Amino acid sequence: MSYLNANQDVEYIREVSDQALDLMSEYNVIPSPPNYQIWYNYAAEEDMSLTKAIDDLIRKKKAFTSEVCANLHEKFFSTNKEHDAVSTAGKGIQKELTRLAKTVGDMNKDTFKYSSALSDSLEDISSIPGGQELKLIITSLLENTSEITTRNTSAQKQLKDSAQTVQKLQAALEAVRQESLTDMLTNIGNRKYFEESLQKAIADDLKTDDNLCLVIGDIDHFKKFNDSWGHHVGDQVLKAVAHSIKTRIGDTGMPARYGGEEFVIVIPDTTLEKAQEISENVRQSIAQRSMKRKSTGESIGKITCSFGIAQYRPGEHRTHFLERADAALYKSKSMGRNRVTLEEDVPQNVVKMAAG
Repeated sequence: MSYLNANQDVEYIREVSDQALDLMSEYNVIPSPPNYQIWYNYAAEEDMSLTKAIDDLIRKKKAFTSEVCANLHEKFFSTNKEHDAVSTAGKGIQKELTRLAKTVGDMNKDTFKYSSALSDSLEDISSIPGGQELKLIITSLLENTSEITTRNTSAQKQLKDSAQTVQKLQAALEAVRQESLTDMLTNIGNRKYFEESLQKAIADDLKTDDNLCLVIGDIDHFKKFNDSWGHHVGDQVLKAVAHSIKTRIGDTGMPARYGGEEFVIVIPDTTLEKAQEISENVRQSIAQRSMKRKSTGESIGKITCSFGIAQYRPGEHRTHFLERADAALYKSKSMGRNRVTLEEDVPQNVVKMAAG
């Protein structure tokens, strides 16, 4: 790193740090290390989910109490770094144990060849003067070789068993990782899964220059509906919507529950027009469902969703990508809900707002 780049990095860190402290002061946030981590990342705009979450709280004029800040930190900074480190180490150990097992196996083969050669020599040595003494020496060597072979075979078995154990632990870690990326209620991806999927999709898009679209969907009037029928029925609706999205999307995209009643779908290698067609199929599938209360069979009416779609612009920040899709969603809401809106149909002066 050059001296100039180092200075630029330092200046950037100072600028973001000052901005974070100013924001904490403005919103009366206790200047604890976890809170500083939250607001530094917010000021740096590195995590668009965190940015949106704080923007929503600010817009709703919510106080950043200790509980609110603790919840933010738990959501966005309870990472899997330890898991990733263990997983990486596990793969390395498994690979090394497999290599050692192969090495021991090769040694066994060589030892067997050596033992066979000694045995053959015993047959030829009897006819040589003084051969009896040599025969005793070779017999002793054969016994030692046999002991080495036995120990090597045991070591090879232990190494194979260890490699299998590591493999099982690796599979368990992967299962935990998958669980950490799954929304337990709807059984589709969660916010963390969305973040990882979008980051990878953007990286792939920059390499291949394929189209990448982002769809944001929101259940219409969900709060009012949830208040009227209760959270248990609300959970039933969330599951039904997630199922419709997952079924209609298939392998085309990566759906996730972004939070509350909001869903996101990352669709790689897809034009806006194709993404609109997919979203329209999802919207119709949801609108055609007739929801009933499981406990009583009582009809609870139709559920509809609104959608907004944006196409990635190479080089833009992920947050801006999300904002454009969010603005399209807001447009769908403002035009009566239960519709799909493309970003190109949103006026440039529309400011991002949360859909109600």
